[in-house]
Amino acid sequence: MVELSAAAYHVQAFNQYQRLIDDKWMWAFTIAMIFDLITGMIKPYYAHKTSQKTNSSKGIPGLIKHMVVYLVVAIVYPYLYTIGAQTMATTFLAAFTYQYAISVIENWTEMGWWLPKSVMDFFEAKLAKDQQDYNPADYNFLGKKKGGNKNG
Repeated sequence: MVELSAAAYHVQAFNQYQRLIDDKWMWAFTIAMIFDLITGMIKPYYAHKTSQKTNSSKGIPGLIKHMVVYLVVAIVYPYLYTIGAQTMATTFLAAFTYQYAISVIENWTEMGWWLPKSVMDFFEAKLAKDQQDYNPADYNFLGKKKGGNKNG
């Protein structure tokens, strides 16, 4: 008979999922995602070009993508903790939080809203890239280029 010194895995996993409510990284991720959704929904009302105005074909697929990302994070993040990969779990969640934070800043600046110069300089110098060749209309809701990739 084998004696287990630690709790069974399903108990560890359940406990880790319960701890999500108090996890600071999960809160940061959730808040960043909510701000991204809000700024993304407000942004079309500040758009000057018709192609950037509200488009109902983008709304539902966008919400579905956000829900899928949230579910993946809510499942994978605690799982990584239970298998002893805490650093990987934190890095995984920080990467998603970072992407949503960048999206919030992009939405914010595209609406023409004010940000402190130090914040703008940081994002322009370190994070932002000019993507003159990128047009969101060229991609489907899964991020794949429509009609194949003809230019590279």
